[in-house]
Amino acid sequence: MCVELPARSSRTSVPGVKRAETLEQARKLLDPRPLDFTKPNPVGTDAASDPSFYLEVPERYEGSFKLPGPTENIRQKLLTGSPDAKVFLSGHVGSGKSTELSRLAVDDEIRARFDVLTLRFEEQEWATLDSSQVLFRLAGALFGRHKALLSDNARIAKALKDINQRLFDAGIKVEDATVGLELDLVVLKLKQDLKLSEGARKRFRDFGETQQSILQDLLRLMNEEIEEGLSKGEGPSEILVIVDDLDKVRGAAEQSEIFDKNLNALLVPPFRVVYTLPTGVFFGQNHGDVRYNVEHLYPVRVLTKAGAHFDPEKAYTDERQGFFDALVASRVEKGLLTTDAIHLATVYAGGVLREFFRLLREGIRIATYNRLDVVDAPVMRYALKDAMLRESVGLYAPDYDALLHVHQRNALRSVEDRRYLDLSRALECYNAAVWFEVNPLLWHLLERHAKA
Repeated sequence: MCVELPARSSRTSVPGVKRAETLEQARKLLDPRPLDFTKPNPVGTDAASDPSFYLEVPERYEGSFKLPGPTENIRQKLLTGSPDAKVFLSGHVGSGKSTELSRLAVDDEIRARFDVLTLRFEEQEWATLDSSQVLFRLAGALFGRHKALLSDNARIAKALKDINQRLFDAGIKVEDATVGLELDLVVLKLKQDLKLSEGARKRFRDFGETQQSILQDLLRLMNEEIEEGLSKGEGPSEILVIVDDLDKVRGAAEQSEIFDKNLNALLVPPFRVVYTLPTGVFFGQNHGDVRYNVEHLYPVRVLTKAGAHFDPEKAYTDERQGFFDALVASRVEKGLLTTDAIHLATVYAGGVLREFFRLLREGIRIATYNRLDVVDAPVMRYALKDAMLRESVGLYAPDYDALLHVHQRNALRSVEDRRYLDLSRALECYNAAVWFEVNPLLWHLLERHAKA
């Protein structure tokens, strides 16, 4: 899926959504979906994505110096970097990556300089993505956006038809159709087959292993044709693609294929690209240079190192609580959720925005089931007990051993244990240096395991 941006004037006049006056309304507005700056003024069930709800994540300071955040660092790298710059945004699941990239896509300087296209993979694709599919989807998104510039290019038409015939042994024939329509159908057919057919994906993987250069050449041809066409107009003449769902690739084998064995495939497109990156992926010795182009979006800092105890509320630091209070106040009328309830959700979410909203909604669920009009601390504690029970599902003795090590040492035992980050069992935190902690919902279980 690719995203078209609204006219620039629309982003300066967002009226905002009326705040919730009942718990049922609050449940809808506390939906943890990303904010979408490309679609201002959403209505109905999409109201929770209204960009007027955006609040700046608390800034980092070193002494008296204010430090730019990860989104600003990416913005600067795109504006000052090379024409084929590649930047990665890493962050804990639910830390706000999609919201930050949506905001970046409508930044005035970015849009003045670049033709911005956001590419998102659909949920059913996440488990089967590989590097060749990523390249093809990049080509398909560019073609969909700029078909008027690309349809009459004989070399591009030949490349797309060649890919189609090599993979499926049959070209698409459309009687009395334009080249543009025929190529539209080729792109659509390949895209749908890759989503629905494991056989098609296997053929595409085999194709990519031996002939990925065809895809790379296709992207190069498209880039040349698009930028030449854009240069004749009055708008931006350079391409920027934001690929927003690669962080959803969770399987170890899939992550290795894309981010290790075939990382070069992500680096070869001849235009600027921002990729999201799973937290569990770390570019080590083989890709040390790439590591300097990774920006990290950490959870909001609400925990200190616990040491020997297992009580998240004792490890809580309140220096960022005002941010979470403001998040709720922007969406919900005062009094529907008490200060203590919001505080508990902050602590046990570990500073993760999506988890914070999820816990508040769990409190609302229990309150409404009991015909209560307010979520207070006792209600939230019941919600937390239920959340703890759910979080324990699927954990085995080796998992408890690994997570106990994380909690007691604030470190991972091995590279393999980075998978707990992708599973939201562990958090990547920072102070003067990066350290790790276990999801606070699991601390009480770790205490039992330590005593066993």
